[in-house]
Amino acid sequence: MTYVIEHKNKKLTLPAFDEIPVGVIRRARKMEADEQIWFVLESVLKDKDLAILDSMSVKEFSTAISGWTGGTPVGESLQSAKS
Repeated sequence: MTYVIEHKNKKLTLPAFDEIPVGVIRRARKMEADEQIWFVLESVLKDKDLAILDSMSVKEFSTAISGWTGGTPVGESLQSAKS
């Protein structure tokens, strides 16, 4: 299932967080925590979608990403984050 973010009358669709290719997560695992989410987003979104994210405030972005990930850190699975 996808996750849709709406901002300023524009929509971007993210793949379900648990459907991101493992290779993307594997490459992000040794990055600093603040770099991981950007690596993942840049791996799954097109430039026009990244432009929508770039126009968001930090608060709006944090809320949207938390909703997309379910609060799961990038290097963890949804199951391990809930235990």
